[in-house]
Amino acid sequence: MNFKYFYIILSVFLSFLNSCKSTRSIHFQSEIPFQIESPYYQPWSSGVQGGGSGIDVVLPIKNLNAIVPDSIHFQGQRTKAVVYQNIIVGHINTINNKRQDIILSNEPLTELNNQLLPLKDSSPFEIENNACILSYLMKGKRYYCKIENLERRLTISYPLFPPPQ
Repeated sequence: MNFKYFYIILSVFLSFLNSCKSTRSIHFQSEIPFQIESPYYQPWSSGVQGGGSGIDVVLPIKNLNAIVPDSIHFQGQRTKAVVYQNIIVGHINTINNKRQDIILSNEPLTELNNQLLPLKDSSPFEIENNACILSYLMKGKRYYCKIENLERRLTISYPLFPPPQ
């Protein structure tokens, strides 16, 4: 008899915990108040060892009007959306090609100068590798737009040298 009450109390408690999860549903806008033309992403590398690398997500747009781009979610990461004239750009830094100065010593105090690994600003969305989600604000309310089939452009290696003459 005691086991019966125990299982009832346990099931009520577990259902209560399950319902307390924050499951805020996100609805993607099927019609957006602007037009995106030929979106693409382009990996880049500094061209020198330890100089850094990343991916630029580029969204050329028309009719930006009253929206304020907030962030871009791409390949599991989130970055701030920056507007340059009629283009929304998201710069994602990758851990490839970063300079790693690590001090290893048998004295712990000398290792205090080691830098911690950077925290990744991860995205809550699971999307394809060639898709992104643009978060934007309009009249104080946040909206989400999924952009699929981004074109992958060739990797740019900086510094670019002028062609020999």
